[in-house]
Amino acid sequence: MILSLLCSGSGLFAQQGFKYKAQLPQVDSASFYKITLSPGIIARCNATLSDIRILNQNGDATPYLFGSELPLKNEPNFIAFTRIDESQNDTVTTFITKNDLNLSLNQLSLRLRNTAVQRQVNLSGSDDLKKWYAVKENLVLNKATEDSSNAGVYEQIINFPSSTYKYFKLAINNGRRDPINIIQAGVYRAQRTKPVYISLPPASFSQKDSTGLSKLRITFNNSYQINKLQLTITGTKYYKRGVSVYKIIGNKRWLVADTILSSVDSGYLYVPAKTSELELVIDNQDNLPLKVKAMNAFGLEQSLIAYLTNGHNYSLGFGNTEALSPNYDLKFFADSVQNNLSVLTPGNITDNASYNHTTQNKPYSIPAWAIWVSIVVAAFALSALTYKMVTEIDKRKT
Repeated sequence: MILSLLCSGSGLFAQQGFKYKAQLPQVDSASFYKITLSPGIIARCNATLSDIRILNQNGDATPYLFGSELPLKNEPNFIAFTRIDESQNDTVTTFITKNDLNLSLNQLSLRLRNTAVQRQVNLSGSDDLKKWYAVKENLVLNKATEDSSNAGVYEQIINFPSSTYKYFKLAINNGRRDPINIIQAGVYRAQRTKPVYISLPPASFSQKDSTGLSKLRITFNNSYQINKLQLTITGTKYYKRGVSVYKIIGNKRWLVADTILSSVDSGYLYVPAKTSELELVIDNQDNLPLKVKAMNAFGLEQSLIAYLTNGHNYSLGFGNTEALSPNYDLKFFADSVQNNLSVLTPGNITDNASYNHTTQNKPYSIPAWAIWVSIVVAAFALSALTYKMVTEIDKRKT
């Protein structure tokens, strides 16, 4: 009885932690399923999607993988990229590799010597080996499985927003411990297929031109994950302009990409950013300003892979800024997931009625006037005590 109450209590606590939910269709049989994530769901999650959970009717979490974490099957041809540089000190190991195929990548396959430790990694990109820009931070390199029988080498795929950088740099935090050994970085030929993009809801935009520069402000109705923009340009047939892309949050802006807007690429820009507002600064140099007639935005397709059982009601819970990425055993069995999974589309996004809206109680603070009153009272009491002591001393002398 007590155990069941504890279990139901933990399930209720899990449900209370998420601001939004979306119901999943019921499944007919126990199997792996692919759950698509709409732009609206992703917009209400944090940037790393660490705050999304699959919950059953009791509030218990069901393990999942991201669809991009599934191993690439039926394509054993690994393409190793050129290693440009590797250096290490007592805190950081740096590994730089070249995107030899000039592909738009959203993952790298790393081959490492077997190790039983974990390390955090920051990934950055560059087009000239001089200026480096953040791609994704706090990636985790997991340890090899204990039963590994792969000649002392294991492989891990790291996922990140689609990037076209010519060079990628892995900065591995060793924390004054022995470094891990990265042998190669590369891709599988299956990554030659184009990534799947989905259209984002329409956005409004405005353009201001000044001497040599054009500024395009793009505003969405939510903080979507944006991976690609297409600008429809009028006024000139051929163009190739440098563009700086900033994400805007409040009164601050952060540079997310320095790239090229070109008629050769049909006005496409690859922009990894999760935001509701972007600013594009186009360098026109001595040319007339480009006129943007229309703008379309796209995000990379995202999905969850989970083993669901018939007879249960499942829903997605999301919208918790403090949630950390779950650590499920399922990641060690990704190669057990079959092909041609049935696809589940979540229902409408709704507010979670179980969400705990209460905030932590702030420490009680004493009003300033009360402090001054206390000081005055204490001073008066001290004066009275001093007067009494002096009076007693005088009486004894007499």
